[in-house]
Amino acid sequence: MSQRAQRGNNLLFMTEPAGQTIEAGKTVVVTEMEAGGIHVQPFYTIRVVVGNRIVSEGAVTLKLITKVDQVNFLVLDILILGPGEQLTRTYHAPGLDLVMKAEVPEDSGVNAIDVAVFGFKF
Repeated sequence: MSQRAQRGNNLLFMTEPAGQTIEAGKTVVVTEMEAGGIHVQPFYTIRVVVGNRIVSEGAVTLKLITKVDQVNFLVLDILILGPGEQLTRTYHAPGLDLVMKAEVPEDSGVNAIDVAVFGFKF
């Protein structure tokens, strides 16, 4: 979503309405449609809202990874959600860009998550 950052809250990223599907034993880059990741540098804080759908067959691990100069740099946080769980976390804007990867263990079935990222600017 390449738009000029406005004051207040800005929606920076959102998965499709059907959610992001992850098969057992797979890793998916949730932000792959955003070339280079979600650009968070103009914002003071970001808010990550994530939910593992109740129809999911197991836990999903979501890794938030900071990017600097197009290189995956450090893991900002690791969120683990069971079926039906939701989390909201707020962070100071980490680096220049943010990439998210979702992982599902081998012994799990098909899972679906929803993710939204908001940026706050004064």
